Amino acid sequence: MAHVKLNPPDEISLFTAALAMPAAERLRFVATACGDDAGRRQSIEELLRAHDASEGFLDPPLVSSVQPPAVAPQFEIKPGDRIGKYQLAGKIGEGGCGAVYLAEQREPVRRQVALKVIKLGMDTKAVMARFEAER
Repeated sequence: MAHVKLNPPDEISLFTAALAMPAAERLRFVATACGDDAGRRQSIEELLRAHDASEGFLDPPLVSSVQPPAVAPQFEIKPGDRIGKYQLAGKIGEGGCGAVYLAEQREPVRRQVALKVIKLGMDTKAVMARFEAER
């Protein structure tokens, strides 16, 4: 795609006004609005071509073909529960990816730790990479 230089607000206003018109009338409108300023006309025409070439990439779909995700079964974690070699003492906090619990590690050493439990369905590669980085 060609690099388009904008001279706001004039070119943006003209581009926006042209988009509001039927496609068949846009170029005539731009030519009239720009008059003798060939550079401005060319810039707006390039924007219109780029918009048309995008094939509505950013437009919302008329009918959604995406089905909502199935709700993953949830289970309740409570103080006293054991996860591996950790016994949970209580919830410290919760975020979008999961919850953090105060826990006691039982082996190989006995100590208090923060244990992050990722929500079901959040085990994507990106989330797991972030989780490893936080660790």
